[in-house]
Formats: sequence, C-alpha cells, structure tokens
Amino acid sequence: MTLPLQSVTVSAESVWFAVLALGVVVGSLVAYQAFRGYRRNDSRPMLFLAVGLALLGPVHFLLSLAPLSAAAVGVALQTVDVLGLLAVGYSLTRA
Repeated sequence: MTLPLQSVTVSAESVWFAVLALGVVVGSLVAYQAFRGYRRNDSRPMLFLAVGLALLGPVHFLLSLAPLSAAAVGVALQTVDVLGLLAVGYSLTRA
C-alpha cells in the first residue's frame, strides 16, 4: 500500500529556493514595519533600523542569486552583512 505523499520527490534546489523566497518575504515585511515606524514617528534611528534590516534580510537573500563567482558573491554578502549590522548598531545607540 502506498500513500499519496510517498510518490512526491522534492529536490534540494526547490527547497533552497522556497527558503530563499520565504526569507525575502519575511525580511521585507519586517523592514517595511520598521520603515513605517520611521515615517510615523519621524525617528532617524528607526530609519537606520529599517535600512539595516533590509540589508540583512531581502538584500542578502537576493544577492545570493547574483550570477557571479562564488568568491564575488561571498565578498558581496559579507559586505552587505557588515553594513546592515552597522546600521542596526547605529540605530540602537541613537535610540
């Protein structure tokens, strides 16, 4: 006896793409909420928080799709991560 789900095969690439898409969506929603907080309160630290979260979330995930060499993508991802963390850190010290 076979169950319906036993015949479904999932490739590692499709799982990777699903996780990537989820990261872009969730990261975009969180960054958008921070940006709304900036607009509502006219708070400069909230703007830096929104920028930092956008860099750490959707920009990071989308950058991993860039058709570059592995070394170039690695350097770009590390640069974006450092810039995002600097923006978040700046926002927390100015609150």
